[in-house]
Amino acid sequence: MERLVLPAFAKVNLTLDVGIKRPDGYHEVLSVMQTIDLWDTLYFEKVPQGITVSCPSPGVPSGPGNLVYRALELLASSFPGGLRVEVRKRIPVAAGLGGGSSDAAAALKAASFLYGLELSEEDLVSYAARIGSDVPFFIIGGTALARGRGEIITPLPEAFQLWLVLVNPGFGVSTKEVYSRYRLRGRKKKRTPALLTAIEQGDRRGFLDALGNDLEEVVLSLYPEVGFWKQRLIDLGAEKAVVSGSGPTVFGVFPGEEEAEKARAELSRENKLEVFLCKTVTREGIEQKTKQLMNTYQENIKGRGGCSEGV
Repeated sequence: MERLVLPAFAKVNLTLDVGIKRPDGYHEVLSVMQTIDLWDTLYFEKVPQGITVSCPSPGVPSGPGNLVYRALELLASSFPGGLRVEVRKRIPVAAGLGGGSSDAAAALKAASFLYGLELSEEDLVSYAARIGSDVPFFIIGGTALARGRGEIITPLPEAFQLWLVLVNPGFGVSTKEVYSRYRLRGRKKKRTPALLTAIEQGDRRGFLDALGNDLEEVVLSLYPEVGFWKQRLIDLGAEKAVVSGSGPTVFGVFPGEEEAEKARAELSRENKLEVFLCKTVTREGIEQKTKQLMNTYQENIKGRGGCSEGV
């Protein structure tokens, strides 16, 4: 196979407990991460040599500054040719949704597949950890526990399917800055163990109560408008609203698809913001979407004489 297309799904942090600062400069974290059905699409093509990464979206680097490029550099010595990649973004940039990290994970999978490297999931996770803290999660996907600086990933039983409305205020946030301003205050017990118990027991109320993010206080102090959108989601019927990762995206959890769609429509009418209606995605769901996208893409290539247009 000479060409491949892969989706790169976004995530939300259902919990994010931030601990002490480590000797390497990172904080210890404990987080339950969850894939959602918002994705970038990456087009890969084998070329004789070199790595080329392009993206038409503003603010996304096309060269070594892109995590996709860094991911492929790690494997470049293992395959005889090169790769050309086009990244088509839907996930907002610097939004707390892991878009860049997910793109990088997709690049590792694509290189392994196209060049027959036969890297195991464990191998891919190991490479992913060298790129960034969130990248290993996107090798696994679904519902998973992240520990250490975020690179130690344990798959979990699939949590409740959730209908979410995401509000992105339209600006990026520096993860480094948010963490630099975080201060450990000897807070109450961690949220993550309570969430794990709720998943195990099938306790939706306990699950909702446990959702939360230690970095949220920092994000709200830097960007008060994020707090406005969090409250607006609650006003529109969200059972809980939480900042994802280092922000600024806020997600609201709704009782069902109908309620979530009504809230999305209202927010879209009110503002010129990026508002997304999403649901959570299992590992099986990721595989199904990937196969569907690949099959459609291959049919398009045959029908268009190799044209690499979108599906």
